[in-house]
Amino acid sequence: EYNLQQAIANKIKVGVYFFSTAVSTQEAVEEADWVADLIAPYQITYPVAYNCEGFQNADSRQNGLDTATRTTIADAFLKEIYQKGYTPMFYAAKNEMENNVLWDMTKLSSSYKVWVSQYPDSPYPQTARSSYTGTHAMWQYSNNATVPGITKPTDVNIAYFGYADVAAAKSQETPQTASASVEALMNFSSVNETVTVERCTIFGGSFRYF
Repeated sequence: EYNLQQAIANKIKVGVYFFSTAVSTQEAVEEADWVADLIAPYQITYPVAYNCEGFQNADSRQNGLDTATRTTIADAFLKEIYQKGYTPMFYAAKNEMENNVLWDMTKLSSSYKVWVSQYPDSPYPQTARSSYTGTHAMWQYSNNATVPGITKPTDVNIAYFGYADVAAAKSQETPQTASASVEALMNFSSVNETVTVERCTIFGGSFRYF
């Protein structure tokens, strides 16, 4: 929400994408409803995209879903987003979509905008377009680009569409002002250690050990 608020305050048109962990159409609809409720107070001009990754990892709850089931779940999310008044978009890597290998792109591309992730050796503009052969409306051509005002490498994209006007918010509710998360860029590791504390004093909600 902090990013949404700051972008809109600086007159940047915004869209959003959601990282799904749904394993059923019911869960996908619940996710879409949660997203729609969260973004309703904001001017969402660009699409709302569905993103699903890591499902081939053994520890993923989506591991074992076949292509048809996975596609049906994505379709449920995107359809619900459309019914909430937003433009739905499907995001995935080229190697997952090409030849319908992990997604039924014949089905998804017939109803929704497609956003393909594919990083060529020489990024745009040296490489003029994605080598993905399917229909797509947006291309993520690098995850290691430099953007003024952002201190670390970032994703960059080309959209083959645009909007002259800014969309109105679906809700007139004024959201609570959000602040940047101090933990957003921190890397945490799980540990299994025994800690002996002789005295613990609480300062403003944080713990200081002696």
